[in-house]
Amino acid sequence: MDPWPLSSQQAFFAAVRSGDLEALRRIVEGGDGAVETPAVAFMAMQNEEGQTGLYVAAAGNQEEVFRYLVKFCDFETAATKSNVGTTALHAAAKNGHIGIVKELLVLWPELCRICDPTDTSPLYVAAAAKHYEIVKAILDVDRSCIRIVRKNGKTSLHHMARNGYYGIVKALIDADPGVVSITDKKGQTALHMAVKGRNPDVVEELLLADLSILNARDKKGNTALHIATRKWRSENIHLLVSYPSIEVNALNNQKETAMDLAEKLSYEHVLEIRETLLEAGAKHASNLTRVDEHSEELRKEVRDLKQDLHSQLRQNEKTNKRVSGIAKELQKLHREAVQNTINSVTVVAVLTASIAFMAIFNLPGQYESDGEDVGKANVADSMGFRVFCLLDATALFISLAVVVVQITLVAWETGAQKQVVAVVNKLMWAACVCICGAFLSVAFLDVGPVAPWMAITITVIGGPMIVGTLGVMCFLVFRRYFKLNDDSQRIIRRTSGSRSFSWSRYSAFSDPEANYSDHEKSFYAL
Repeated sequence: MDPWPLSSQQAFFAAVRSGDLEALRRIVEGGDGAVETPAVAFMAMQNEEGQTGLYVAAAGNQEEVFRYLVKFCDFETAATKSNVGTTALHAAAKNGHIGIVKELLVLWPELCRICDPTDTSPLYVAAAAKHYEIVKAILDVDRSCIRIVRKNGKTSLHHMARNGYYGIVKALIDADPGVVSITDKKGQTALHMAVKGRNPDVVEELLLADLSILNARDKKGNTALHIATRKWRSENIHLLVSYPSIEVNALNNQKETAMDLAEKLSYEHVLEIRETLLEAGAKHASNLTRVDEHSEELRKEVRDLKQDLHSQLRQNEKTNKRVSGIAKELQKLHREAVQNTINSVTVVAVLTASIAFMAIFNLPGQYESDGEDVGKANVADSMGFRVFCLLDATALFISLAVVVVQITLVAWETGAQKQVVAVVNKLMWAACVCICGAFLSVAFLDVGPVAPWMAITITVIGGPMIVGTLGVMCFLVFRRYFKLNDDSQRIIRRTSGSRSFSWSRYSAFSDPEANYSDHEKSFYAL
């Protein structure tokens, strides 16, 4: 490649570095009288440090110049590395230029996965420089870059855990909780690094994400407790031993416990740390006899049993919540069924009232059309008509009363709705009986004188049918009030169930039959 004219190159980088946008425009667009060079070619220029114009603008936070140059750049130009192997995104992330970082991520999100020769990603650079907003911006674009490890095997979480910057540590864990278990080439997790620092909040956050790393060992067999003891971190030691599952007498590859390491500390630190370890049951390796090993195994089994018990309790609580949800769904279905019954009763009442009203004006035998009795029913003087008129009017007024009740009363609770349905159902029974009686009286009035056998046959068929139907309904209604065996058995079941430890706290949901006794059968009557 032919070298660029030195004057054009120097002027270009000087304009970028100084942020002189007008001068930069004249140079790039050929307005300064210099040798005309394509704008894209300027973007590929590199100074003696291997930096492009875009890199220099990003590193110097020259946002106006950066926005101008980025129009002529593609991904290859943006990903061009300097002599030290870093890109423009590395430079902007290191210096905390959030505006430029966001623009680069919007244009080329793949930049956040490009690393320098030590496999350091832009996320690691931003975290190391404690630029929280830039870390969040990169994680929003690509969370997977949190798992990029350097050549020493460390992630950005390792570095921030060691420095104790809680905000960035929490952001990294929230983005990918599984990253806390990644080990470096020394076998150390982020917890090993965190206990070296002086921020117990970081240690606690890591253990909240994954408690299994509490007793994790590095390649030298050291747990986090070993490391914290060697580094004189009394606060971290106190936090670690507060966890029931901590192995305070774990041996490293040199057959040393945390107590052995505490004895090697200077006198000013050893007293507090030894006291904390002794309270947690720590011992020297020489004192760990076979009996102590059995005791430790028993304590571990007890801890495991406690954890299993807590797991069962949590599972029971989840089950009870599901049962509660099912009970609410059943209650909703029950309420809908009652509401449908109310609507049906209203429709039936309207129809009954309409039939009763129309029947009084459509009598057999028609009406007088002449004389002073014009309009009078021909059968008005018979006893059958009087019975018909009385029963028909009764059915009409009962149905109208039911309609008035249904359109006036508003019952919110299911119990109140059931009471309303129970009352109007009985009224509709009476209306139906009256309609049947009116029909039979008309039958005797109409066909009785000519064919009494037909009227008697209608009575024999219809009477037992309506009486039998009402009898069955009465049986279904009153059965709930006189059937005591099931209630007593339910009380026995509830009493015996309350003795169960895992369900006693949620007895309100552990017996759905007790809450929904009306749903024992597929139907019931009101």
